[in-house]
Amino acid sequence: MKRFILSFIVLVIAIGIPLLLIHSSERDASSEQRITLAMLNKALATAIKTAEDNYYKPIDRNEMYQGAIKGALASIGDPYTYLLSERDHRRSVENLYNAKFGGLGVQIYPDHRGYIKISKPIPGTPAEGAHLQAGDYITKVDGKQIYLGDTTGMTLDDVIDLLRGDVNTDVTLTVRRQFLDPFEVKLTRAKISIPSVNTTMLDGDIGYIQITKFIGKDRLGGTEEEFNKALASHKANGMKALILDLRSNQGGLLDAAYHIADAFISEGTIVSTKGRKREFDSTYPAHSEILCDPKIPVVILVDEYSASASEIVAGAIKDTGRGILIGAKTYGKGVVQKRYPLSGIGAISITISSYFTPNGTSIDKSGITPQVPIIDPVPNRIEQMMRRLVVEKNAIENYIALWIEEESKKTGELPQDFTKIEPELPILRQILIDDGLRVSMDWITQRAELLFNLNVGIDRIVNLKYDLQMKEAIRIINAGEVQTIISTYKNLDNLFINFGKELHTVVLSSVR
Repeated sequence: MKRFILSFIVLVIAIGIPLLLIHSSERDASSEQRITLAMLNKALATAIKTAEDNYYKPIDRNEMYQGAIKGALASIGDPYTYLLSERDHRRSVENLYNAKFGGLGVQIYPDHRGYIKISKPIPGTPAEGAHLQAGDYITKVDGKQIYLGDTTGMTLDDVIDLLRGDVNTDVTLTVRRQFLDPFEVKLTRAKISIPSVNTTMLDGDIGYIQITKFIGKDRLGGTEEEFNKALASHKANGMKALILDLRSNQGGLLDAAYHIADAFISEGTIVSTKGRKREFDSTYPAHSEILCDPKIPVVILVDEYSASASEIVAGAIKDTGRGILIGAKTYGKGVVQKRYPLSGIGAISITISSYFTPNGTSIDKSGITPQVPIIDPVPNRIEQMMRRLVVEKNAIENYIALWIEEESKKTGELPQDFTKIEPELPILRQILIDDGLRVSMDWITQRAELLFNLNVGIDRIVNLKYDLQMKEAIRIINAGEVQTIISTYKNLDNLFINFGKELHTVVLSSVR
């Protein structure tokens, strides 16, 4: 007699209970008054007025109402649905949608004391034209003292607001530079494009393109234009393979991601979206004219911080078999947001739809698993704690800054060679050990080099010394294994699909 094993089939019915707006005179079965929308609005106004009248300190009514909006959106339980301030909304329009702003073209960061330091002027901008240098301090903007901290209440965003402004308007900076007295320089703001792509050609004619974010609502002037130029340059220089780095790319605009993926894929669907409202349902098809030759092996680098738009590209490349993914499982943000301006307040970000990869898969909260998982070694808990303490004490920052200052005094110029300081780093490690902070030499060296480059204005696009994923990507390309990995995983997928069909047939037979 045939024996059949019938899997349990659980049917889960989700019942949504709507908010019933019932007249205040109506009563429920327990004779308790129903809460209506009018009652809630009145209660909110009463609560704010009561607090305003009786709280022991003065209260800003506008802030309380904005807090109510934040609370209302937070009650949805979606981290991507929230209120943006006017400044945050304006900044997102500049940085995300327009991919440009009126400014000086100077990259800045706060040092460990709260002073604002220049990392590197962007080429072709007013900052470069004024001969500002890496290592310069901006001490005043239009006479306003610049210092971050609790004593001033000034933040980095406040400084950015002072530096940015309308194109063709002037701003005066007070600059402090090594060996010189503070001096003033007057600059005229210009249109500054925000870079989102870094690129170089590696040994073996391997093209490397890093996308840090997906920006620009227009197809010119944003990520797509930068990417296309980088790809064209690599093609002209005889590129034989491509590494596309999406690590730590937390997303951006869906359209920008779609056009990047479309450069590789010639048929089918790249991504689709589905919302509660039909107007948010869309399908984004691939076009037959592609920019990257299908014979070029493609490797995508991802990590746990690759999210949203970067997952759209990674998912499309993996599902279609156009390339392979190397690294760690991605973040898992498979939903799309839209911004709705609120006049005088800012804007609200609302999740409007889910998106699906070419295979119809939603990666929300699950992420995308690379075909070749390469995860950086995770330090033990004691090492992690020690590293945090070292960072909080600014121990490495102080050591590097002091070394650069002393070296500059000796040579009369800003040092550019990190290898000169490397032999001294064991001394730094011993200092940390004497302070009870025992961390690995490898981590000290890696962080020291990062801080050194930041202080002297070096942009190191690729550093193979610390990059395990890049090393593996190069090895796989040079060994000619990209297509083999694609074929292996495609066969495994087909195996699971066929197994699922056979299992489904067995279950149906057992039911009959």
